[in-house]
Amino acid sequence: LEHFTPVELLGLTATPERADGLQILHWFDDRIAAELRLWDAIDQGYLCPFTYFGIFDGLDLTSVPWKRGIGYDVEGLTSLITANDLWAKFVLKQVHEHSDDITTMKALGFCVSVDHARYMARIFNDAGITSEAIWASTAPDERRSALQRLAAGTTKVIFSVDLFNEGLDIPSIDTVLLLRPTESAVVFLQQLGRGLRLSPETGKSCLTVLDFIGQ
Repeated sequence: LEHFTPVELLGLTATPERADGLQILHWFDDRIAAELRLWDAIDQGYLCPFTYFGIFDGLDLTSVPWKRGIGYDVEGLTSLITANDLWAKFVLKQVHEHSDDITTMKALGFCVSVDHARYMARIFNDAGITSEAIWASTAPDERRSALQRLAAGTTKVIFSVDLFNEGLDIPSIDTVLLLRPTESAVVFLQQLGRGLRLSPETGKSCLTVLDFIGQ
């Protein structure tokens, strides 16, 4: 910006609260010209309303190592969650109870790890809910085709790991499954936002959010 010295500079962001602590407002005379927060956008009809369920899942996380600035140990958390099928089947039961229609559901599940995502996809497929797991190293063509299947409804759930927090545009997504501890307000809002796009042509009237809370 110093090199180009723009006469007029416009900045747009969906995450004004930066996690890295870097300051950007000085580029804009230390002022925000216009602001539309999530709740206002929903009230004004720019985003879809949502129903949030904070579901106590009974997981005791006290045995899982946790470090400041890093969060829970991924391997320890994965081992706890996938130790047996009880937790996954509890998630499955909650999806059945809270989904308006499993046969038309288009869901994103945010997981702890690759192993966790693949495990959840297997459990859901075994239960007759067509699911896939994709992650950062999944080939771009394979990732793209999986998202196309989700949009078309042939896949009901995609389980992912740190992949679709932002930049995903499938307006028909009507269910978000938060299957990992929430350690960042920014990431929480990014994941919530994947399902807040309007999609009147599909009959979507509300997003269902299931947040599985251990403690």
